[in-house]
Amino acid sequence: MTKKLTSICLLSSILLCFFSAGSALAKDGTFVASEMGRNGEVNVEVTVKDNKIADVKVLDWSETHPVADLPKDAIPKEIVNNQSLNVNNISGATLTSFAIKNAVKKALVKADLNPADFNKKVPLPPKLTGTVNETAQVVIVGAGGAGLSAAVSAAEKGASVIVVEKSHYAGGNTSVAGGNFNAADLQRSAKFEMTAPRRKIVETILSEKPKNALHAQLIDTVKAQLRDYDANNGKNLFDSPEFHALQTWKGGDYQGDLELVYNLTKQAPVLEKDLEKMGFVWRKNSEQVMGSLWPRANRSANYASGVGFIDTFLNEIEKRKLPVKILLNTKAQDLIIKDGRVVGVECLNSNGQKYILTATKGVILASGGFGANVKMRVHYDTIWDKKLGDNVNTTNVPSIQGDGIVMAEKAGAKLVQMGNIQLLPTTDAYTGSSNSKVNISTSVFVNKDGKRFVNETGRRDTISKATLKQRDKQFFIIGTSEASQIDKNGRNKYGVKLEDLVKQKKAFVGQTWDELAQKAGINAENLKQTVKEWNEFCKTLKGDPFGRPSCDPEVRLDGHAPYYATIMAPSVHHTMGGVLINPRAQVLDVHGKVIPGLYAAGEVTGGIHGANRVGGNAVPDALVYGRIAGQEAAK
Repeated sequence: MTKKLTSICLLSSILLCFFSAGSALAKDGTFVASEMGRNGEVNVEVTVKDNKIADVKVLDWSETHPVADLPKDAIPKEIVNNQSLNVNNISGATLTSFAIKNAVKKALVKADLNPADFNKKVPLPPKLTGTVNETAQVVIVGAGGAGLSAAVSAAEKGASVIVVEKSHYAGGNTSVAGGNFNAADLQRSAKFEMTAPRRKIVETILSEKPKNALHAQLIDTVKAQLRDYDANNGKNLFDSPEFHALQTWKGGDYQGDLELVYNLTKQAPVLEKDLEKMGFVWRKNSEQVMGSLWPRANRSANYASGVGFIDTFLNEIEKRKLPVKILLNTKAQDLIIKDGRVVGVECLNSNGQKYILTATKGVILASGGFGANVKMRVHYDTIWDKKLGDNVNTTNVPSIQGDGIVMAEKAGAKLVQMGNIQLLPTTDAYTGSSNSKVNISTSVFVNKDGKRFVNETGRRDTISKATLKQRDKQFFIIGTSEASQIDKNGRNKYGVKLEDLVKQKKAFVGQTWDELAQKAGINAENLKQTVKEWNEFCKTLKGDPFGRPSCDPEVRLDGHAPYYATIMAPSVHHTMGGVLINPRAQVLDVHGKVIPGLYAAGEVTGGIHGANRVGGNAVPDALVYGRIAGQEAAK
């Protein structure tokens, strides 16, 4: 018995030594593996030589540019340099960081290496001390759409500019937005028919009793425009900056400042053309996107999502050698006030370096809203019964914490309409991202019972409230092959692969409506009846039970297979409240007086969108008022 036990122990020791010596038996060569990231599979190639990690490359993925650009470059280098998988994640891109590391781990197993041998802790870089003092004529807080628009316009006026951005990349929420830019553009919206229900929408707005002098002026102007339209036998969509303003103001329950709204809608078509001069390529046709209320949303032909605006501004700065310096990983902490004037910003870099940035002409807040700050949104919410806690996702990037709003209030700024928080109903049911859609966001919605439940072209708050009454608070956007937004490379308009969405059960594909229903868990008989009724409506444009006024080509359901369904749920999207500004983008104090030296633009501001932001208005708001703030601050 003792001999047998001794033999077993000896054999176990030999086997243990054999298997723990995996490094001695490792294979040299390249090994490919993948791991699911935030948007889809992250594929990596690992080169092994002499039992070491010689190289790591990210081959293919659908992660978001520019959020994931740094981890794509930095994480592989850190793994190789430290011979460790236990390198530090990139803040703000944690899921992507983990995906790269886990894919490398799988590749090491394929190479017969033991991942546990590559697990030493890599220390954080040492913190710096001391303070750096820098001066520019204009200092901008935030390098998103509003901040970069302001930077370019201020530099064009001859001002030196410093932009501080707390994240590791420039882009903010603009970079992950759908990129829809509302502007009254009759050339791009020409494909849309002026249906009788659409005509009724215009006439209803024009029949309202004016609430102020500007309201009356805009109504009179649009009435004259409509008479000219009729005199010329107009058939295509009617639109104008003035009608855009009226529709936006009404869409926000008249809570916005109509002067600010009209300023936005007048300048949007001008900026649309100026962006084109910078190299931005617009798609040929406008769209009607979720909550836009009218088909005037324009987006890029050469970029996925809103990152095109960011890259265009960055390219403009580099191409023209504009005097703009951008400090990344640098958080603005306080405004510096001297003799009642804002003269600079105190900042802290993630490496511990302090900055005192003096602005000789002006400071611009372009730091975004507070959609990713759970504590703030629960505190201020007046629409959703204080139920916007951790259980509710957000489309916002993690850095959108309301920092600029807090700093401005401390400096005496007036905050307005802070309780107005918007949910976007058409977001990823699991992550809150807006990038998982296969069909246009105003295609047909069905609940899990296969039935429509709302007018898909209505207001976002109305659709979100209707969604929250559905089973599991979820629904599906359905569409046909012809109406899908999948390109020749198998990616949707955000650059995410359809196959990844299917693997994650965010999208479903069927060759028949029955197959689609079975895969998605939708009641098949009800779904087929819904499709039949929708096709009948599209023939007549009459009698829609939810009051939808149109059936445009991209939402028809009489096309061919494959058929698609994407699962959706509401997420916190936009905070309409914020710092009060005037039409010159100057920040006003609690008494309505201008705070000298302080400007603001984008989602950090309030008083434009009212109770409900019209879909497609956020990007032009940020870019238009960013431009105005830059021009004014540079004077």
